[in-house]
Amino acid sequence: MHMYNTIRVLVADRDSLMGVAIRATLIAEKDLIIVGEANNPDKVQELERKLQPDLLIIDLDSPNFTPPEPILYLHKSCPNLKMLALANCGEFYPSILRVGGIVGCVLKSEKPQTLVSAIRTVAKGNTWYSQSLLEELVAQEENELNQDGKAALTEREQQVLSMIAQGWDNIRIACELNLGHQTVRNYISRIYAKLAVSSRAEAVVWAMEHSQKSSRKVLEPR
Repeated sequence: MHMYNTIRVLVADRDSLMGVAIRATLIAEKDLIIVGEANNPDKVQELERKLQPDLLIIDLDSPNFTPPEPILYLHKSCPNLKMLALANCGEFYPSILRVGGIVGCVLKSEKPQTLVSAIRTVAKGNTWYSQSLLEELVAQEENELNQDGKAALTEREQQVLSMIAQGWDNIRIACELNLGHQTVRNYISRIYAKLAVSSRAEAVVWAMEHSQKSSRKVLEPR
Protein backbone atom coordinates (compact mmCIF):
# COMPACT_ATOMS: atom_id res chain seq x y z
CA MET A 1 0.00 0.00 0.00
CA HIS A 2 1.18 3.55 -0.73
CA MET A 3 0.14 6.92 0.56
CA TYR A 4 -1.63 8.22 -2.53
CA ASN A 5 -5.35 8.60 -3.10
CA THR A 6 -7.06 7.52 -6.30
CA ILE A 7 -5.79 9.49 -9.30
CA ARG A 8 -8.11 10.01 -12.26
CA VAL A 9 -6.20 10.02 -15.55
CA LEU A 10 -7.29 11.19 -18.99
CA VAL A 11 -5.20 9.88 -21.88
CA ALA A 12 -4.82 12.02 -25.00
CA ASP A 13 -4.28 8.97 -27.19
CA ARG A 14 -6.57 6.15 -28.28
CA ASP A 15 -5.32 4.04 -31.12
CA SER A 16 -1.51 4.16 -31.15
CA LEU A 17 0.91 1.68 -29.62
CA MET A 18 1.84 4.34 -27.09
CA GLY A 19 -1.78 4.57 -25.98
CA VAL A 20 -1.93 0.79 -25.57
CA ALA A 21 1.29 0.86 -23.55
CA ILE A 22 -0.05 3.58 -21.26
CA ARG A 23 -3.23 1.63 -20.57
CA ALA A 24 -1.28 -1.57 -19.88
CA THR A 25 0.98 0.27 -17.46
CA LEU A 26 -1.75 2.05 -15.51
CA ILE A 27 -4.18 -0.86 -15.26
CA ALA A 28 -1.77 -2.65 -12.94
CA GLU A 29 -1.86 0.22 -10.44
CA LYS A 30 -4.89 0.26 -8.14
CA ASP A 31 -4.68 3.98 -7.45
CA LEU A 32 -4.45 5.04 -11.11
CA ILE A 33 -7.74 5.02 -13.00
CA ILE A 34 -8.09 5.88 -16.68
CA VAL A 35 -11.39 7.72 -16.83
CA GLY A 36 -11.30 8.52 -20.54
CA GLU A 37 -9.38 8.63 -23.81
CA ALA A 38 -9.38 11.26 -26.52
CA ASN A 39 -7.81 11.63 -29.96
CA ASN A 40 -8.10 15.42 -30.39
CA PRO A 41 -8.09 18.59 -28.23
CA ASP A 42 -11.84 19.17 -28.54
CA LYS A 43 -12.55 15.70 -27.18
CA VAL A 44 -10.11 16.31 -24.32
CA GLN A 45 -11.97 19.50 -23.45
CA GLU A 46 -15.33 17.69 -23.52
CA LEU A 47 -14.11 14.84 -21.33
CA GLU A 48 -12.32 17.16 -18.93
CA ARG A 49 -15.57 18.94 -18.16
CA LYS A 50 -17.57 15.72 -17.97
CA LEU A 51 -15.12 13.45 -16.09
CA GLN A 52 -13.01 15.94 -14.11
CA PRO A 53 -9.70 14.06 -14.34
CA ASP A 54 -6.73 14.91 -12.13
CA LEU A 55 -4.32 15.02 -15.05
CA LEU A 56 -3.88 14.47 -18.75
CA ILE A 57 -1.16 12.32 -20.33
CA ILE A 58 -0.28 13.78 -23.69
CA ASP A 59 2.06 12.40 -26.36
CA LEU A 60 3.92 15.34 -27.91
CA ASP A 61 4.48 13.26 -31.06
CA SER A 62 0.80 12.57 -31.63
CA PRO A 63 -0.33 14.32 -34.86
CA ASN A 64 -3.36 15.92 -33.20
CA PHE A 65 -1.39 17.21 -30.24
CA THR A 66 1.87 18.44 -31.77
CA PRO A 67 2.83 21.64 -29.88
CA PRO A 68 2.35 24.42 -29.48
CA GLU A 69 -1.17 25.18 -30.78
CA PRO A 70 -3.06 22.19 -29.27
CA ILE A 71 -1.32 22.66 -25.92
CA LEU A 72 -2.13 26.36 -25.89
CA TYR A 73 -5.74 25.55 -26.69
CA LEU A 74 -6.02 23.01 -23.88
CA HIS A 75 -4.31 25.26 -21.35
CA LYS A 76 -6.77 28.04 -22.15
CA SER A 77 -9.88 25.86 -22.28
CA CYS A 78 -8.94 23.62 -19.33
CA PRO A 79 -6.80 25.88 -17.09
CA ASN A 80 -6.97 23.56 -14.08
CA LEU A 81 -5.94 20.42 -15.96
CA LYS A 82 -2.38 19.26 -15.23
CA MET A 83 -0.60 17.92 -18.30
CA LEU A 84 2.13 15.27 -18.19
CA ALA A 85 3.96 15.05 -21.50
CA LEU A 86 5.62 12.07 -23.19
CA ALA A 87 8.53 12.77 -25.52
CA ASN A 88 11.34 11.08 -27.44
CA CYS A 89 14.90 11.58 -26.27
CA GLY A 90 16.79 13.96 -28.54
CA GLU A 91 13.62 15.39 -30.04
CA PHE A 92 12.43 17.38 -27.07
CA TYR A 93 12.80 21.13 -26.73
CA PRO A 94 12.36 22.70 -23.29
CA SER A 95 10.70 25.73 -24.84
CA ILE A 96 7.65 23.54 -25.51
CA LEU A 97 6.92 23.66 -21.80
CA ARG A 98 6.65 27.44 -21.99
CA VAL A 99 3.26 27.23 -23.67
CA GLY A 100 1.65 26.53 -20.31
CA GLY A 101 -0.11 23.66 -18.63
CA ILE A 102 2.63 21.05 -18.94
CA VAL A 103 4.13 20.39 -15.51
CA GLY A 104 6.21 17.33 -16.26
CA CYS A 105 7.75 15.21 -18.99
CA VAL A 106 8.66 11.53 -19.24
CA LEU A 107 10.82 10.07 -22.00
CA LYS A 108 9.26 7.17 -23.90
CA SER A 109 12.46 5.17 -23.53
CA GLU A 110 12.06 4.94 -19.78
CA LYS A 111 10.65 2.09 -17.73
CA PRO A 112 6.85 1.95 -17.20
CA GLN A 113 7.29 2.48 -13.47
CA THR A 114 8.84 5.85 -14.20
CA LEU A 115 5.57 6.99 -15.78
CA VAL A 116 3.69 5.75 -12.73
CA SER A 117 5.97 7.71 -10.40
CA ALA A 118 5.63 10.82 -12.55
CA ILE A 119 1.82 10.60 -12.52
CA ARG A 120 1.70 10.33 -8.74
CA THR A 121 4.13 13.21 -8.31
CA VAL A 122 2.35 15.55 -10.73
CA ALA A 123 -1.06 14.70 -9.27
CA LYS A 124 0.19 15.92 -5.89
CA GLY A 125 0.91 19.33 -7.39
CA ASN A 126 4.64 18.92 -7.95
CA THR A 127 6.72 18.90 -11.12
CA TRP A 128 8.45 15.85 -12.59
CA TYR A 129 11.08 15.71 -15.35
CA SER A 130 13.15 12.78 -16.59
CA GLN A 131 16.78 12.73 -15.53
CA SER A 132 17.93 13.12 -19.14
CA LEU A 133 16.02 16.38 -19.31
CA LEU A 134 17.40 17.47 -15.96
CA GLU A 135 20.87 17.37 -17.50
CA GLU A 136 19.86 20.68 -19.00
CA LEU A 137 19.74 22.09 -15.48
CA VAL A 138 23.50 22.63 -15.37
CA ALA A 139 25.45 25.03 -13.19
CA GLN A 140 25.29 28.55 -14.54
CA GLU A 141 28.47 30.55 -15.03
CA GLU A 142 28.97 33.07 -12.25
CA ASN A 143 28.73 35.98 -14.65
CA GLU A 144 25.66 34.71 -16.50
CA LEU A 145 22.64 36.95 -16.28
CA ASN A 146 19.06 35.99 -16.83
CA GLN A 147 16.63 37.69 -19.18
CA ASP A 148 15.89 40.40 -16.64
CA GLY A 149 19.53 41.15 -15.91
CA LYS A 150 19.36 39.64 -12.44
CA ALA A 151 22.12 37.59 -10.83
CA ALA A 152 22.50 33.91 -11.71
CA LEU A 153 21.61 31.21 -9.22
CA THR A 154 24.11 30.18 -6.59
CA GLU A 155 25.26 26.57 -6.40
CA ARG A 156 22.89 25.87 -3.49
CA GLU A 157 19.97 27.47 -5.34
CA GLN A 158 20.73 25.32 -8.38
CA GLN A 159 20.72 22.25 -6.13
CA VAL A 160 17.35 23.19 -4.67
CA LEU A 161 15.98 23.82 -8.17
CA SER A 162 17.16 20.39 -9.33
CA MET A 163 15.32 18.78 -6.41
CA ILE A 164 12.18 20.77 -7.20
CA ALA A 165 12.34 19.50 -10.78
CA GLN A 166 12.30 15.93 -9.50
CA GLY A 167 9.12 16.55 -7.57
CA TRP A 168 10.62 16.87 -4.10
CA ASP A 169 8.55 18.83 -1.59
CA ASN A 170 10.03 21.33 0.87
CA ILE A 171 10.18 18.84 3.73
CA ARG A 172 12.21 16.33 1.73
CA ILE A 173 14.55 19.04 0.44
CA ALA A 174 15.11 20.27 3.99
CA CYS A 175 15.96 16.77 5.21
CA GLU A 176 18.30 16.04 2.30
CA LEU A 177 20.22 19.31 2.67
CA ASN A 178 20.01 19.39 6.48
CA LEU A 179 18.29 22.77 6.40
CA GLY A 180 15.38 24.26 8.28
CA HIS A 181 12.00 24.36 6.54
CA GLN A 182 11.96 28.16 6.57
CA THR A 183 15.45 28.22 5.06
CA VAL A 184 14.27 26.07 2.17
CA ARG A 185 11.29 28.38 1.65
CA ASN A 186 13.67 31.32 1.60
CA TYR A 187 15.84 29.64 -1.04
CA ILE A 188 12.80 28.97 -3.21
CA SER A 189 11.61 32.56 -2.83
CA ARG A 190 15.02 33.82 -3.96
CA ILE A 191 14.99 31.45 -6.93
CA TYR A 192 11.57 32.75 -7.97
CA ALA A 193 12.74 36.35 -7.60
CA LYS A 194 15.94 35.85 -9.57
CA LEU A 195 14.21 34.02 -12.41
CA ALA A 196 11.14 36.27 -12.40
CA VAL A 197 8.76 33.31 -12.10
CA SER A 198 5.91 32.48 -9.74
CA SER A 199 5.71 28.69 -9.63
CA ARG A 200 7.83 25.55 -9.38
CA ALA A 201 7.05 24.54 -12.96
CA GLU A 202 8.02 27.97 -14.36
CA ALA A 203 11.30 27.91 -12.44
CA VAL A 204 12.25 24.51 -13.85
CA VAL A 205 11.34 25.51 -17.39
CA TRP A 206 13.39 28.72 -17.12
CA ALA A 207 16.44 26.77 -15.98
CA MET A 208 16.06 24.25 -18.80
CA GLU A 209 15.81 26.98 -21.40
CA HIS A 210 18.83 28.89 -20.10
CA SER A 211 21.14 25.98 -19.32
CA GLN A 212 24.44 25.73 -21.18
CA LYS A 213 24.33 22.65 -23.35
CA SER A 214 28.10 22.43 -23.43
CA SER A 215 28.19 21.61 -19.73
CA ARG A 216 27.36 18.14 -18.42
CA LYS A 217 27.72 18.73 -14.71
CA VAL A 218 24.42 18.10 -12.96
CA LEU A 219 23.76 18.92 -9.34
CA GLU A 220 21.79 15.86 -8.34
CA PRO A 221 20.36 14.93 -4.98
CA ARG A 222 21.74 11.71 -3.60
